[in-house]
Amino acid sequence: MEENKEVRKELTNAELDKAAGGAIGGQFDGLDMDALIGGPLRAACDAQEQLARATAEFIKQVGMETGGQDGRK
Repeated sequence: MEENKEVRKELTNAELDKAAGGAIGGQFDGLDMDALIGGPLRAACDAQEQLARATAEFIKQVGMETGGQDGRK
């Protein structure tokens, strides 16, 4: 049975840059990092704030009924 041997050549940095479409760092030029990173991060923070408010409101309505002097239900 014949063995299938794969020969791999190590690429130079210039060859890697060419294959990737240019220098890796240069591919991010012109991208609005505030929109790419800041937008989703702000959305996650806003969602967390809404969740915290909803949780606090739920606890106020359902879980914090006090009736005695010691503050217990």
